[in-house]
Amino acid sequence: MVNLTGVENKNINSYKIKSFGQSEKADSSKDNKTKKESQSHQDNIILHNKTIFSPVKNTAKIQGNRLINAFTKYPIKGFKGSKNANFYEFLTMGTVPYLIGSGMLMAVFTAASKFFDTPSAQKSLKVNKKVALGVAAYGVMKTISKKFIQIPVKLVRGVDENLAYEKKIYELPEKGNEDNLISKEYHKIFESVDFPRWDLLYGDSYYGKERTAFYNKIAKKYGFKDEELEQADQKVKPKIKETLIKTKLFSTLSSYIWAATGVGIAMQKPFENVIFNPKTRLNQYKNYRETYTPFLKEFGEALVKSCKEFVNNSSKSARIAGRTLLGCAVGLTLLGNFLSIKDFNKDKGSKTHASTSLIDESKEKVMC
Repeated sequence: MVNLTGVENKNINSYKIKSFGQSEKADSSKDNKTKKESQSHQDNIILHNKTIFSPVKNTAKIQGNRLINAFTKYPIKGFKGSKNANFYEFLTMGTVPYLIGSGMLMAVFTAASKFFDTPSAQKSLKVNKKVALGVAAYGVMKTISKKFIQIPVKLVRGVDENLAYEKKIYELPEKGNEDNLISKEYHKIFESVDFPRWDLLYGDSYYGKERTAFYNKIAKKYGFKDEELEQADQKVKPKIKETLIKTKLFSTLSSYIWAATGVGIAMQKPFENVIFNPKTRLNQYKNYRETYTPFLKEFGEALVKSCKEFVNNSSKSARIAGRTLLGCAVGLTLLGNFLSIKDFNKDKGSKTHASTSLIDESKEKVMC
């Protein structure tokens, strides 16, 4: 009887131990699953610049996603009166009329040439070609020229105005869409100077193991020493905001002057002889392979000649205008770099720092 009880107790105990072990594993697996799900539902910084091609790859991914949605997904939601349509989608769709309008503007100048006689049509096409190229040059230069200030600021101060993150949007269930309720939006960390997403920059392992590793790195670029890195995040946040304001201001101002410069260069005579029509170029390649000049080479040569003609035009007024415009663009870019990088509140004991810092250095601090 005793033996049976012992065996029974032993079996019961072993059963309890086994059940407890299984329960532990089940709880652990459940916790890991919940953790992964919660992480997948959080906002995340887009992959950092681990390779030289990462910035280009990330930008292409983000802009491609926004462009496709602007032409397809967002208009459909708007026409249906979706309760999940938001202001971000409305702003993103602003790209659609911009691109369509640019295309129409280029087409308008070219379409009328077919109504002219042959000599007039040939002259018209030369002008139309330059006008169409000017429209494209405006958009390209306006976008690229901002990098002339943003990149130096990033290298010297570590402040990347274009650092992007993926934002998860939890939508309301709608008819025909009750399951897939999480959508993505692409924003910039410093999209708002007043309310940046500081939270995403804490604990980012890319910058180091410490929770404030990003802010420590920025603090060093602003001249703080290792022994001054205590509460570095609170010390550099006002400086980051100041840098962002100046960078946004000068990059925007200079971009319009660079865009006008691009239009001026596109209007020069060397571009009149560049053939952009794919059909014409293909026929030339088939018939004149030995003397055929590749498009990129032809375009590059015309660009160099146009830049020279822009500042050394035979017309005195055109020459003065070209040099003035280019000088203003270069001058404002250099001035913008200097003022954006310059730390005018370097003296940490100044009134400006005291008023913007969230920590009173004169009082004793208690770490909890």
